[in-house]
Parts: sequence; structure tokens; C-alpha cells
Amino acid sequence: TLITPDPTYSPTFQPTLIAENWYYWGAEEGRGNTLAQNQQVPQEIEGEIQDVSAGSRHTFLIEKGGLATAAGFVESAFGYRGHLGLGQIDEKCKNDKNKLCEGENDPLTIKTVIDPSGEKLDAPPFKRAYAGVGIPADSGGMHSVLIGTNGKVYIAGNNSKGQLCLGDDKIPYVNYFHEVAGMPGKVHAAAVGGEFTLILTEDGKVWGCGTNEVGQIGQGDDVDYSNRPRRIKELENIDELSTGLSFAIFLNKVKGRVWGTGSNLYGQQCGFTAGEPMTNVHEIDIKGADKITQVETNRESSYFLFGDGEVRSCGRNDEGQLGNGDYANTSEINPIVKVALNERIIRIGSGPTSQSVFFIGEDSVWASGLNDRFQLGMDDIGSRGTPVKVDFQCDVEIEYVSSSDSHTVANGRYLNC
Repeated sequence: TLITPDPTYSPTFQPTLIAENWYYWGAEEGRGNTLAQNQQVPQEIEGEIQDVSAGSRHTFLIEKGGLATAAGFVESAFGYRGHLGLGQIDEKCKNDKNKLCEGENDPLTIKTVIDPSGEKLDAPPFKRAYAGVGIPADSGGMHSVLIGTNGKVYIAGNNSKGQLCLGDDKIPYVNYFHEVAGMPGKVHAAAVGGEFTLILTEDGKVWGCGTNEVGQIGQGDDVDYSNRPRRIKELENIDELSTGLSFAIFLNKVKGRVWGTGSNLYGQQCGFTAGEPMTNVHEIDIKGADKITQVETNRESSYFLFGDGEVRSCGRNDEGQLGNGDYANTSEINPIVKVALNERIIRIGSGPTSQSVFFIGEDSVWASGLNDRFQLGMDDIGSRGTPVKVDFQCDVEIEYVSSSDSHTVANGRYLNC
């Protein structure tokens, strides 16, 4: 994530705040364009973008100064549950660049939020965005998260399992971003999964709401869901967290320790449980964990970046998303594998619905995994099990990459075009 955080308890991997252009490739509906069309290689769009997030058929951008915009394709007004945070759909409009419509929507500014008393307020400056997790057949039933520079967290969208953290089961969804009340301190980061939300406060504590059916919010076997933020008591001094569709990974860099919770169907928590979930938070045993600088996850896979630039991965690999050169899931015999890269990697990017992953180097980006809609940014389709170079025009300095199940966004700048 590109934003320089407020002062925290320990250093983070985040680079210095820079406003950059942004890049888009993959399925065009992810930025509100026509269904079934694709952008094959990265297209540069001028701007001053500080954060990017790709969700199922939608994209969030945070501009310099904290302005948040959302773009995307809404399948139907009936099925839409407010994940763009732009209010109600105007059912009379179509392709109106100033209104939220059924179908295509160019970037629209998020101007309004709702405070805990229910009052509408002007949107504050934002610093982080986390787009929603859905599937093409139900691209409306999602939720999204924004974090303000004021340290408050705002959530919009579907509330089927209490994932909006509003403390009310009777609210089916909200279509403006609502402030989450009662957080015990400023929020540093968040993560969005399928019907659950995790929130990391600046003191290193983690809070979760939404479904806990397979332990997604780390509350054991006796809690089905929570409609309020519930602390994961086992976690202290967490620097980073990342979610897949139904699981989460946490990192304490100072102590060199990694934890996981939730689904382990494909071994995405780097251990063998015969497909059974881990409903309580548990420590993951990774050799050299004290050298891990970043954790990243996608749909059912996990990635670990080490200080020397090496990347290891575990979990599902049917599309080659582990990047180790084959298409076999990790197993009890081989619970974690090394990504087949000679480049020194400085960051990893993906997303909770994605089956693609991006390895960011000093002047290039490499990718592996699903590529049926040109998600990997190369002028060819077909999944890749060994990382391939993303087809930027020339050397590029990329801050962040975020991918969904069908498109990818990034921010950065060309170095020598």
C-alpha cells in the first residue's frame, strides 16, 4: 500500500508517500467499461494516485489529498448492495458520467459518509481502500472498506453476516460508507474477505466482524458470526494482515512470527490439515520467519517475502498462482515452495478474489497465475506457472499492484520511456 502510515509501534514495509500515475489491464468492466472486452497490457492513465484496490468488477482509487473514487460495472439495480459507497442507483440513468447507474460507471467521487449517529457528513480525506470480494454471478453482494487520514474506518455494502461491523443484524446493506463506531484507537489497516472484515489498529491489535463459519475472524468453534468488531485475543503487535476468500494471515515482523486462521482447504496456511479449517488463530512454522518482511494472500494461496528478495508460497496452484513452475497444490510433504524468480522482489501484490499474483522488482513486475482475461498484463492469454514479465512499455517503478478475479490495477511511474 502506497500510503505512509501515521507513526506506529514498529516500522512497516510501506514506501514513502508519492502521488503516481495509475495503470490498468484485464477485464474492462473492472473500471466501468463494456462487458467482455479486455485491456491486454498495462495502460497508463495520468493522475496523482496514492492507493489502488481492485475488486470484483470494480476499482477504488485514492488520489493525492485523500479524494476517493470508485468505478465499476453494476450487474443490476436489484442485486446491488452498495459496495461502491455512492448512494442509491439512479434507475433512470444509463452511462451518465455523473450518476451511479445500472451497467457501466466511470470513476465517481465518494462525497458523503455516515457517522455513528446516522448523520450524513462530507467525506474526509482517505488514505487506504479495500475493494469488495464477489463472484461474477453475484457482483452486487459485496462490501468495501476505506480508512480516513483521521484514523477512522468506513464500510459500505452487503451486511449478510454482520461484516459491516455496525452492530445491527437488521441492516441488510448500506450504500454509503458508514463509520465503524467504538474502535479503541486509530486504525492502521484493514482487510476484506468473503463476508468478513479484519481491522488492524495502530497498537497492533486485530479486530474482526462478519462470518466465522470456518474461523475467518479467529473466534473458535462457538462463534458463528459477529456484527461488531471482536478482538482476536491471541494477536499482539501485528504489523501486517492479509485476507483470502475465507482465511487470513498475520505478521509480527519484530518477533518474526506468522499466524493464520480460517480455511485451509488447499493448504494455504502452509500446513496439512486434511482440508479442515483452523477456527482458532495458530502460529505458522516457516523457516526463517524472522526475515519475512511482507505477507500477501489471494483467493486460496499465501505468499511470504523475505528480506533478501526471495518469495515463498503455499496453497492452491491449479492456475500456477504459486509461481514455482508447476500446477500442483502444496501438500503435507511440501507445505511451502519457493517462487521461481531470479529478480530481487521488494513487494508482492494480489487480492482476495484473485488467482494471479504480482512480484514487484526495482524496475519491473513479474506475474503468475490465472490469465484468461489478460490479468497478467501480457499480450497473450493462458495461465502461467512460472512468473512472466508484465508488459509495461519500458522500465517502471511500481508502488502497488492490486488484482481481482478478472482485472489488475497499479500505481507508479515509467523510468526511462
